[in-house]
Amino acid sequence: MKRLYTQLLLFFPLVFLSQIPVIESPDRKGNYKKDDQVVLQKLQIETKIAGRISTNTVTMVLRNNSGRLRQGRVTFPLPEGVTASGYALDISGKLRNAVPVEKEKAKEVYETIKKRNIDPGILEKTEGNNFRTTVYPIAPNGGERTVQITYQYELKNSGNAYQYFLPLNETAEIPEFDIKTTVFQNADAPVLEEQPDGTYTFVKNGNVWTAETHKRNYKPGNNIKINFPLQDQEQRVVMQKAADNSFYFLADVSVQANERPKKLPNNLAIVWDNSLSGRKRDHLKELALLEHYFNSNKNLTVHLYFINSDFEDGRAFKINNGNWSELKAYLLKTTYDGGTDFGKLKPLREDEILFFTDGLSSFGELNRVWKQPVYTIAASNTVNFSQLKFISNTSGGEFVNVNENKTEEEVRKLLFQSLKFLGVENNTQLSEAYPSLPQTVTEDFVLTGIVKGESTTVTLKFGYGNEVTETKTISLNVNEQAVKDWEISKFWAQKKLNELEIFESRNKSEIKNISRQFGLVSHTMSLMVLENVEDYVRYDIPPPAEIKVQFDEMVKNNRVKKDERVKDLMSNAERMAENLKEWWKKDYEQNIKLKQYPKHGSPHAVRDTVARQTEIEEVVMLGYGSGNDEESEISEPRREQRQMSIRRMSSVASNTVPNALMGYVAGVKVNASTPTEKPSDIINSGRILTVDVDSKAKYMRFFRYMTNPEKIYETYLQHRKEYEETPQYYVDIAQLLFKNNDKKRGLRVLSSIADLDLENEELYKLLAYKLKQAEVYDKELFVTEKVLEWRPFDPQSYRDFALALEDNGQYQEALENLYKIITQSYTKELADRDQGIEETVIMEINQLIMNHGSKLNLNNINPKIIAELPVNIRVVINWNKDDTDIDLWVTDPNNERCYYSHKETAIGGRLSDDFTGGFGPEQFLLKKAVKGKYKIQTNFYGEQQTGVAGPTAIMAEIYINYATGKQERKVVVFQNQKDDKEKEDGILIGEFEF
Repeated sequence: MKRLYTQLLLFFPLVFLSQIPVIESPDRKGNYKKDDQVVLQKLQIETKIAGRISTNTVTMVLRNNSGRLRQGRVTFPLPEGVTASGYALDISGKLRNAVPVEKEKAKEVYETIKKRNIDPGILEKTEGNNFRTTVYPIAPNGGERTVQITYQYELKNSGNAYQYFLPLNETAEIPEFDIKTTVFQNADAPVLEEQPDGTYTFVKNGNVWTAETHKRNYKPGNNIKINFPLQDQEQRVVMQKAADNSFYFLADVSVQANERPKKLPNNLAIVWDNSLSGRKRDHLKELALLEHYFNSNKNLTVHLYFINSDFEDGRAFKINNGNWSELKAYLLKTTYDGGTDFGKLKPLREDEILFFTDGLSSFGELNRVWKQPVYTIAASNTVNFSQLKFISNTSGGEFVNVNENKTEEEVRKLLFQSLKFLGVENNTQLSEAYPSLPQTVTEDFVLTGIVKGESTTVTLKFGYGNEVTETKTISLNVNEQAVKDWEISKFWAQKKLNELEIFESRNKSEIKNISRQFGLVSHTMSLMVLENVEDYVRYDIPPPAEIKVQFDEMVKNNRVKKDERVKDLMSNAERMAENLKEWWKKDYEQNIKLKQYPKHGSPHAVRDTVARQTEIEEVVMLGYGSGNDEESEISEPRREQRQMSIRRMSSVASNTVPNALMGYVAGVKVNASTPTEKPSDIINSGRILTVDVDSKAKYMRFFRYMTNPEKIYETYLQHRKEYEETPQYYVDIAQLLFKNNDKKRGLRVLSSIADLDLENEELYKLLAYKLKQAEVYDKELFVTEKVLEWRPFDPQSYRDFALALEDNGQYQEALENLYKIITQSYTKELADRDQGIEETVIMEINQLIMNHGSKLNLNNINPKIIAELPVNIRVVINWNKDDTDIDLWVTDPNNERCYYSHKETAIGGRLSDDFTGGFGPEQFLLKKAVKGKYKIQTNFYGEQQTGVAGPTAIMAEIYINYATGKQERKVVVFQNQKDDKEKEDGILIGEFEF
């Protein structure tokens, strides 16, 4: 046993917490920021160490000092190769442990339960190695909520010692600050190299050493750094019992990290990520790496390239005798702007490539065009490790991590051919050893795996390229190396997960299985806490141990109903299709006298008392123009004086009748009740006039009367720092650039929205709307596909993606995704939220068939929903936020307004169901337009949630002669910014004139 204690001592790790977790709360504009209202009241960090492995638990208490309900968002990155393996949230004052749930299901359950104004807890992995949870509600006037995160870390040595290092870089004072470090089975006292203050010292109790500090109103001034001298020993192994006669093992092997010279390139490419997120990288570390590099490779030509939303050629630099000052000065002047699009990468001719990036491609998928060795360099807390390792591994380069490792050591990967682990020799007792791919060996090497039997030997191979130059043999013996109460299995699972994620797209199923089995957070698996035991039963989620008895009792007695899912929306779709057919066949009086028709005032009063009874305790009304902070300093023109951008739409009647629906479509017989009037009979001559909904934001005064794109862009950069977290800033300036015919700069500014936050559907929906308006359809497709990946339970995700597919000419795929909306299952709450979406989808399905029927396979489409439904006018609005109510109003030439409580007009105008929550859509149809003007307005009624995306974004698609083969479309996008007049009259977005 004494020998085991010695082995455990020699496993002492270097614990690296990238930073103290960031606590943010949304302000009234929806931007997540640090503030003095939702604060970190207590931080408790407890670390348990045994040998080479550690378990780290971070407990945070969030306090709400404001007088209203608030939410807090906790975001924290973890180091390379580390994932969260535990999450707990306080329920009724007691921490409840989370359980693993598939990411898509966890999101769906989360959204569903929120509809009952109960907020469950969910810990997700976002892009990069970042982990996030949102805590709501936090009660006003001193209310507190507790969150706890756990992770395991298998660590490296540091020089001649293993080292525990905890950077305490919190700049604000923490009211309650507790740290406890426990080292098990250690004969010698740990050596404190750095500590917060003199009170943090180790005390021995048997073979356990403990150091702790408890401070109040404390601002950390020093880090914690503890060293343990290394002993001269070839191998250190710990083992844990698995199933049957199998054991997990983790072996630390002493390997001399030799290098051998390699031919250094004479022509080097540097690809510098200058997207908006690139400004967060540690450029001093990147420049230090280049300084070390040019001290060794002194004479060469460097060609500099930039990647953001585009790929740009910088210029060439000649490095003579290590002098790279000109290149350094050029890099220091880099402008960081735009999203990140690895799809724009182009083939290069240089011998090697140094790629400085965080690996987060927010605006396009990776285009693998580089054939030469690529060295990916990470210098940020937010890094997509899998992406960077994939690029370097598949090109024969190296992954260089200067953010976590010493620059002078990492640069050697660029200058020398590093010794690599090349695998293990065949051993029938050994299975699933990781790493299984070649891996560079630095100061030490760790192998983990599963072995059958109580003892065996494993031979490891090391070398250069594919050449084995040395081997190491480790001995595994359960009787001497087994440990109790320590989860070696989770370290094994974490190493397997890291490797699977390098090739994530092809390993999704296996990633999901390993994450579920070991409770690890990954891109496919989240950790979830539910408030009520009944919800674990209802949604078929295995509960944590502390409530399993209650769970089993409920299941046994069948006391709680299972989730009542709506299997599909087809029956509603069939009914609505019949209603639309009957409406379309009906003749309406066209020549009617002017009347005084209902207006919107009084019905809203009724709505206030009925539809809003379920409103949550606080509704934050977002909108520009309602406070001094956003009052424009420019005199705003009156609505009737606003400039209208006019597109005259030629609608000459055609003698060619589209025959997509005449009898049969791709072998499917059309329902006999299909209207027989020809689409050509519906075509009418008209035009659309759309309003530029001018921004009232304060910053617009800087751009008064500007028409020169270069000057606009220069001014945008000059003032960006003040508004860099405000999405509307990028939208407004991009629109200004588009308006002045600078599409390239406009797209760059607009794409910056993608870099503002990680996996934020509200931002991406806003971005998709503007991309559609700007007719950048390929990027619209990428963005809507991302939203669908994040929120596959929302029918609007499929609809947005389908319409983007249609914009890109992919009509069959568009049809299939629209059809999914009415054929998949939903939770009852989400189905209720989106009741009525079928009517809009039916119109869009039939428009696809009408215009592209000859190219479509309709074998799987229900014939009962197929119909010819061409119309003169169609208007559809949707928006980017859940729990939001926006109304569509259309007023005809007879001054009759069609809106939520007056859904059919005398001339045949028809409005779809009113959406008082969710993302919409709402649709207006008019089969035959009478002569005159039609006014289109939207009315913002309210929203019940906030977010980084700011005020709600509305997209209106306005059509004439829809589904006739001669249809034309105009898109209007704006963010809510109502003034007092618009609260009464709505916002004018356009007019039809026939």
